[in-house]
Amino acid sequence: MKAKGIRSWNYSVADLEDAVRFYKELFGAEVTTRHQVRGVDVVRLRVGDFAIGLFDGSAGENEGVPHHTFDLEGPSDPAELQREIEDRGFVVDHIREHRDGAGYSLYVDDPNGNHLELSVGQG
Repeated sequence: MKAKGIRSWNYSVADLEDAVRFYKELFGAEVTTRHQVRGVDVVRLRVGDFAIGLFDGSAGENEGVPHHTFDLEGPSDPAELQREIEDRGFVVDHIREHRDGAGYSLYVDDPNGNHLELSVGQG
């Protein structure tokens, strides 16, 4: 396993459209997708090579948010990467296959409780 970089920063916002306007006007961000995750409205923005995921937090906390995504080079089998991570003494919270079948993500928490997505392939 080798980290290639940070893919995205994802967090909840109290006013989704106000946050979108902020990133568009200040950084020239482009909206790439509007969709829902577990019934929550999400706007994905692109700022250069970096992605920001804004989750509608107006109704309260969202499960798994905030979380931040690291791109990894890793094995094609997620169970193999899970074993490698757990052999290092860390706990994998869960594994998610990417919707398009082009990879997978494992989720871990750092020692301070920050939720991290470790992504192999595109997704």
